[in-house]
Amino acid sequence: MQRSNPLIDKQYHTTRWQRLKKLKKIVSPFCEECERKGIITPVYIVHHKIWINESNYNNDDIFFNIDNLESVCLECHNGIHFTNEKEYYFDSNGDLIKK
Repeated sequence: MQRSNPLIDKQYHTTRWQRLKKLKKIVSPFCEECERKGIITPVYIVHHKIWINESNYNNDDIFFNIDNLESVCLECHNGIHFTNEKEYYFDSNGDLIKK
C-alpha cells in the first residue's frame, strides 16, 4: 500500500517493521476485533492502535511497539479506518480504493 507521506511509507518497508508485523501475526493469528465478538477470522493486516501520522511515525515507542499493534481482518480494518468515510476501502492487495 502506498501512503501519501513517503517518509511514513518508508517505515513500513523496513526490515524491522516486516519482522515485527510477522511476529504479531504469529502471536495473534486471528482478528482481535472479531474475537471480541466470538468470531474466528484469520488476521489480514497488522493495525496500529495509535494511528501513524507525520508527528509520530519516527517515534519507535509508537511505531515499533507490539503493544500498539492489533491483528485485524480486512473487514474490521476497513471499519476502523472508514466508518465515517464509506467512499474508501482497502482491497485484497491492501490498496486504498475509492468506491
